Amino acid sequence: MEIPTYKFALREDLKDTKDLFMPSRATPHSTGWDVKAAMKDRLPLELEFGQSVKIPLGFRTFCPSGWWYELKPRSSTFGKKSLHALYGTIDEDYEGELIFACQYIPSLRWNLFDGSPNFTSQSLKIEFGEAIGQIIPVRRQDMLVEGISNEEYDNLCSNRKGMRSSGGFGSTDKK
Repeated sequence: MEIPTYKFALREDLKDTKDLFMPSRATPHSTGWDVKAAMKDRLPLELEFGQSVKIPLGFRTFCPSGWWYELKPRSSTFGKKSLHALYGTIDEDYEGELIFACQYIPSLRWNLFDGSPNFTSQSLKIEFGEAIGQIIPVRRQDMLVEGISNEEYDNLCSNRKGMRSSGGFGSTDKK
Protein backbone atom coordinates (compact mmCIF):
# COMPACT_ATOMS: atom_id res chain seq x y z
CA MET A 1 0.00 0.00 0.00
CA GLU A 2 1.28 3.43 -0.91
CA ILE A 3 1.91 5.80 2.00
CA PRO A 4 -0.22 8.94 1.63
CA THR A 5 1.41 12.38 1.76
CA TYR A 6 -0.41 15.00 3.80
CA LYS A 7 0.76 18.57 3.25
CA PHE A 8 0.81 21.07 6.13
CA ALA A 9 0.95 24.85 5.90
CA LEU A 10 1.98 26.60 9.12
CA ARG A 11 0.35 29.87 10.12
CA GLU A 12 2.57 32.75 9.03
CA ASP A 13 3.24 33.85 12.63
CA LEU A 14 4.74 30.41 13.39
CA LYS A 15 7.37 30.38 10.63
CA ASP A 16 10.13 31.19 13.17
CA THR A 17 9.34 27.98 15.13
CA LYS A 18 10.76 25.75 12.38
CA ASP A 19 9.05 22.33 12.59
CA LEU A 20 7.74 22.66 16.17
CA PHE A 21 4.10 22.76 15.02
CA MET A 22 4.38 20.12 12.32
CA PRO A 23 2.68 16.87 13.43
CA SER A 24 5.26 14.38 14.71
CA ARG A 25 5.35 10.84 16.08
CA ALA A 26 6.63 10.23 19.59
CA THR A 27 8.09 6.87 18.51
CA PRO A 28 8.43 5.15 15.11
CA HIS A 29 5.55 2.81 16.03
CA SER A 30 3.13 5.45 17.37
CA THR A 31 -0.26 5.32 15.66
CA GLY A 32 -0.88 9.06 15.91
CA TRP A 33 1.11 12.17 15.10
CA ASP A 34 1.15 14.64 18.00
CA VAL A 35 -0.20 18.16 17.46
CA LYS A 36 0.48 21.15 19.69
CA ALA A 37 -1.31 24.15 21.16
CA ALA A 38 -0.54 27.22 19.01
CA MET A 39 -2.20 30.22 20.66
CA LYS A 40 -1.81 33.31 18.49
CA ASP A 41 -0.50 35.44 21.37
CA ARG A 42 1.97 32.64 22.34
CA LEU A 43 0.89 33.00 25.96
CA PRO A 44 -0.25 30.08 28.12
CA LEU A 45 -3.97 29.40 28.01
CA GLU A 46 -5.49 29.24 31.48
CA LEU A 47 -8.69 27.22 31.88
CA GLU A 48 -11.11 27.27 34.78
CA PHE A 49 -13.39 24.42 35.92
CA GLY A 50 -15.97 23.58 33.25
CA GLN A 51 -14.58 25.97 30.64
CA SER A 52 -14.87 24.91 27.00
CA VAL A 53 -12.21 26.07 24.59
CA LYS A 54 -11.08 25.76 20.99
CA ILE A 55 -7.29 25.60 20.89
CA PRO A 56 -5.67 26.48 17.54
CA LEU A 57 -3.11 23.98 16.24
CA GLY A 58 -1.28 26.41 13.96
CA PHE A 59 -1.64 24.69 10.61
CA ARG A 60 -3.88 23.90 7.69
CA THR A 61 -3.56 20.60 5.89
CA PHE A 62 -4.14 19.23 2.42
CA CYS A 63 -5.25 15.59 2.54
CA PRO A 64 -4.46 13.29 -0.38
CA SER A 65 -7.36 12.10 -2.48
CA GLY A 66 -9.32 9.30 -0.80
CA TRP A 67 -7.93 10.02 2.69
CA TRP A 68 -9.00 11.96 5.78
CA TYR A 69 -7.86 11.91 9.38
CA GLU A 70 -9.14 11.73 12.91
CA LEU A 71 -8.18 14.36 15.47
CA LYS A 72 -8.07 12.73 18.91
CA PRO A 73 -6.82 13.54 22.37
CA ARG A 74 -3.55 12.07 23.63
CA SER A 75 -3.98 9.78 26.63
CA SER A 76 -2.31 12.40 28.83
CA THR A 77 -4.82 15.02 27.68
CA PHE A 78 -7.47 13.33 29.78
CA GLY A 79 -5.39 11.34 32.26
CA LYS A 80 -3.08 14.14 33.40
CA LYS A 81 -4.96 17.29 32.42
CA SER A 82 -8.66 16.35 32.81
CA LEU A 83 -9.43 17.75 29.37
CA HIS A 84 -12.48 16.11 27.84
CA ALA A 85 -11.89 16.45 24.11
CA LEU A 86 -14.06 16.08 21.05
CA TYR A 87 -12.99 13.56 18.48
CA GLY A 88 -12.70 15.31 15.14
CA THR A 89 -13.32 13.99 11.67
CA ILE A 90 -11.21 16.09 9.32
CA ASP A 91 -12.56 15.63 5.82
CA GLU A 92 -10.36 15.46 2.75
CA ASP A 93 -11.69 18.81 1.54
CA TYR A 94 -11.47 20.78 4.82
CA GLU A 95 -9.28 23.85 4.27
CA GLY A 96 -9.27 25.83 7.53
CA GLU A 97 -6.85 25.90 10.45
CA LEU A 98 -7.32 22.93 12.73
CA ILE A 99 -8.52 23.45 16.27
CA PHE A 100 -8.65 21.15 19.28
CA ALA A 101 -12.04 21.46 21.04
CA CYS A 102 -12.15 20.45 24.69
CA GLN A 103 -13.57 21.16 28.12
CA TYR A 104 -11.69 21.26 31.41
CA ILE A 105 -13.48 19.03 33.95
CA PRO A 106 -11.15 18.09 36.80
CA SER A 107 -12.18 15.68 39.52
CA LEU A 108 -14.25 17.41 42.16
CA ARG A 109 -12.84 17.96 45.57
CA TRP A 110 -15.25 17.46 48.42
CA ASN A 111 -15.70 19.89 51.29
CA LEU A 112 -14.59 18.00 54.38
CA PHE A 113 -16.95 19.98 56.62
CA ASP A 114 -20.30 19.51 54.91
CA GLY A 115 -19.61 16.93 52.15
CA SER A 116 -20.53 19.32 49.31
CA PRO A 117 -18.57 19.43 46.05
CA ASN A 118 -15.93 22.14 45.69
CA PHE A 119 -16.23 23.70 42.23
CA THR A 120 -13.36 26.10 42.83
CA SER A 121 -10.79 23.55 41.66
CA GLN A 122 -7.44 24.76 40.48
CA SER A 123 -7.12 26.18 37.01
CA LEU A 124 -5.22 24.40 34.24
CA LYS A 125 -2.48 26.00 32.19
CA ILE A 126 -1.87 24.89 28.58
CA GLU A 127 1.52 26.09 27.39
CA PHE A 128 2.26 27.38 23.89
CA GLY A 129 3.77 24.44 21.96
CA GLU A 130 2.44 21.79 24.37
CA ALA A 131 1.32 18.51 22.74
CA ILE A 132 -2.44 18.17 23.34
CA GLY A 133 -3.81 15.96 20.58
CA GLN A 134 -2.95 13.60 17.76
CA ILE A 135 -4.01 13.03 14.19
CA ILE A 136 -4.42 9.60 12.63
CA PRO A 137 -4.67 9.15 8.83
CA VAL A 138 -7.62 7.08 7.58
CA ARG A 139 -8.54 5.79 4.13
CA ARG A 140 -12.01 7.02 3.16
CA GLN A 141 -14.62 4.28 2.75
CA ASP A 142 -17.61 4.55 0.47
CA MET A 143 -21.04 3.04 1.02
CA LEU A 144 -24.29 2.83 -0.84
CA VAL A 145 -27.41 4.17 0.88
CA GLU A 146 -30.77 2.50 0.27
CA GLY A 147 -34.05 3.42 1.95
CA ILE A 148 -36.32 0.55 3.05
CA SER A 149 -39.60 0.28 4.94
CA ASN A 150 -39.74 -0.61 8.63
CA GLU A 151 -41.34 -3.92 7.67
CA GLU A 152 -38.41 -4.74 5.36
CA TYR A 153 -36.02 -3.77 8.14
CA ASP A 154 -37.77 -6.04 10.66
CA ASN A 155 -37.65 -8.92 8.15
CA LEU A 156 -33.91 -8.39 7.54
CA CYS A 157 -33.26 -8.48 11.31
CA SER A 158 -35.43 -11.55 11.78
CA ASN A 159 -33.73 -13.41 8.92
CA ARG A 160 -30.29 -12.59 10.30
CA LYS A 161 -31.23 -14.37 13.55
CA GLY A 162 -29.11 -11.95 15.56
CA MET A 163 -28.84 -12.12 19.32
CA ARG A 164 -29.44 -8.43 20.06
CA SER A 165 -33.11 -8.04 19.11
CA SER A 166 -34.56 -4.65 19.98
CA GLY A 167 -33.15 -4.35 23.51
CA GLY A 168 -31.64 -0.96 22.70
CA PHE A 169 -28.44 0.77 23.71
CA GLY A 170 -26.42 -1.17 26.28
CA SER A 171 -28.45 -4.37 26.02
CA THR A 172 -25.95 -6.72 24.32
CA ASP A 173 -25.39 -8.86 27.39
CA LYS A 174 -28.95 -8.65 28.73
CA LYS A 175 -31.47 -11.43 28.03
